Amino acid sequence: MSGILITLFLQSLLMLPPRPAMENPASVTQVPQKLRKDYDKFWARFVAAKDDAKLLKDVDKVLKKQRGFDQALILEGYVGLYRGDDKTAREKFTQALVVSPKNRIAMYYAAELDYAHGEYARASNLYAELQSIDPSRPEVETKRQKSLLLATDSLLRSATRAESENRLTEAEDYYRQAMRIVPNEPVLHAHLADLLTKLNKKEDAAAERKLAEYLSPSPSPARPARVPAADQTARADNLEDLGRWGGDIEVFHNIREANALTREQFALLLVRYFPQVTETRQSRQIISDIQSSSARSEIQAVVDNALMTLLPNHYFEPSAAMSRGDLAAALARLSRLLRVPAGGQPSTVAAPDVSETNAIYAEVQSVLGSGLMTLDDSGTFNFNGQVPGQQALRSAERLLRIFQQAQR
Repeated sequence: MSGILITLFLQSLLMLPPRPAMENPASVTQVPQKLRKDYDKFWARFVAAKDDAKLLKDVDKVLKKQRGFDQALILEGYVGLYRGDDKTAREKFTQALVVSPKNRIAMYYAAELDYAHGEYARASNLYAELQSIDPSRPEVETKRQKSLLLATDSLLRSATRAESENRLTEAEDYYRQAMRIVPNEPVLHAHLADLLTKLNKKEDAAAERKLAEYLSPSPSPARPARVPAADQTARADNLEDLGRWGGDIEVFHNIREANALTREQFALLLVRYFPQVTETRQSRQIISDIQSSSARSEIQAVVDNALMTLLPNHYFEPSAAMSRGDLAAALARLSRLLRVPAGGQPSTVAAPDVSETNAIYAEVQSVLGSGLMTLDDSGTFNFNGQVPGQQALRSAERLLRIFQQAQR
């Protein structure tokens, strides 16, 4: 990513407030008494935004004598952020963490900068540690999950590319790095077993295959067993699924096998396929009934972007079943949010049970015309019909392909 692009990305990612609104590092760790006057002057000059270059020189002079001055290091990191110098900012926040490993300001901005530079595994670790230090910020867990998934996805893509180019030893290393993130995923162990077989590491391959079988879910009356052998595992999951869901792959299985998808499951599905919705909130909405939901951050994101609507009294009803009408509205709105170009059939698709006076007639025509949804077996749209998990996945995957093609 070029320097200009990173700067623009950081501006949108960090959303820096006016300087006076930045948290003073002295409020997190105590400034030594002998440095207090100098630090207060430095902070006042930073807030005033006058001659940052001179400020940095003066701070550096003090740091040469007081290397453990973490507040000054964070102050230099702040200046780097506002000047668009992410390299310096990243360096200073990292140095501050060496001096003060539990400093939540340095930890937060170091994580954000690592994320911006694609260092997703390190960002995830920092977000996790930050959450343990400061649990009052629920958005940090969303950031941790997202960076963890991106780290897994990046490693798996690198492994697949290396394997296709016959760089098998390199591919093995990528797979093993991914396994440190999601160690209990049978799909990953099965793929590694196949690779080790190619490398003629028969004993290691056998061990990985046995582990894949051991980690695969046991059969139950409610759910048939997924065949754990390597040749069958690929049918159940693929590396793209694993990269998208990571350690939550079982949640994906539950969504895929659902006869009637819930609103909570669909919100989670949308965010996993289109993480952009967590970064493009239109307005913060109050939701009264998602405190106990494991997908509360995803629900908040889709509601804030008006992809799904609330019921009276600000209720979302996470466990309620999705309707085909709900699905059509969400997909059409998401298409507009992503600015996916209109395509498909130019003429209207006859849906006898959805008249032009229907409030979401345009949305229904949009999803039918683009192939995101189809009429049911009776030739109607079946507005109130339930949505099987497989159907929602097909719709999400098709919209993702359309979106990706439009970006090329």
